[in-house]
Amino acid sequence: MVKIYNEILDEYLEIPRPVKKIISLDPASTETIFFLGYGEKIIGTDAFSYRPEEAKKIPKIGSYTHVKMEFLETQKPDIIFTTMGAQKDLTKLLLNNGYNVYPIGVASSVSKILNNIIIIGEVLGIYEKSRELYLNLLKIIAENISSPKINVYLEFDLGGPITAGFPTHVSDAIRIAGGKNIFDKFENAYFEPNPADIIEGNPDIVIYEPKRFSEYEKERFLRSLENRGLGNLISKKIFYTKGDFLAHQGPSFISDGIPWLKSIFSS
Repeated sequence: MVKIYNEILDEYLEIPRPVKKIISLDPASTETIFFLGYGEKIIGTDAFSYRPEEAKKIPKIGSYTHVKMEFLETQKPDIIFTTMGAQKDLTKLLLNNGYNVYPIGVASSVSKILNNIIIIGEVLGIYEKSRELYLNLLKIIAENISSPKINVYLEFDLGGPITAGFPTHVSDAIRIAGGKNIFDKFENAYFEPNPADIIEGNPDIVIYEPKRFSEYEKERFLRSLENRGLGNLISKKIFYTKGDFLAHQGPSFISDGIPWLKSIFSS
């Protein structure tokens, strides 16, 4: 048994060695654990943990706001990984029920994704592998650093048009890859943008991330631009993601997302 400090809780948690049973209710943590070679120790995840492909086979026992308590009572996990934001209340509930919960901070920058890898490696006792993954991803970042050349407007479909401000991993990544998020000067993380601010930002390209890409979603987005008085953006270069690609905060955001951003900025 070792004591590991958690900055969010501001206290030490006792973690068994070795860790045998893991619950991950955070998609980024789930992917990180698989990248570290510990995927077979995960006995349950949230419904949105489907990266990598093997994660789809693990029992889905909850979401951001709820979990099957009977599963936890039966399985008695060594550690439960959660995140903050929408999972803040669930984290408190699990702690109050006596579970060993380690909340992972939301990534407000690309460096926070790297730091979370080191944190998870420390919690699970996978020191060398976490360091190797950290360094491999750091190399990918270095290979994709470019001077900002173009203005970028990014929009997520989160039940409505949402964009990203300065304290986000994706705005940071846009800058790394050679773009300039037109909302990078805004202090809020995720918010509904004012159409007038989008026009003033004068983006060179538009990136749209639907929940899941389809031709219908593409047409719906173009109609939405027209309806919001943003029809001038239709003449810009518009790039579509497959969905849940740039919003993801796991290691593959760095290995796949940042090179993709650089490729479209260079096209």
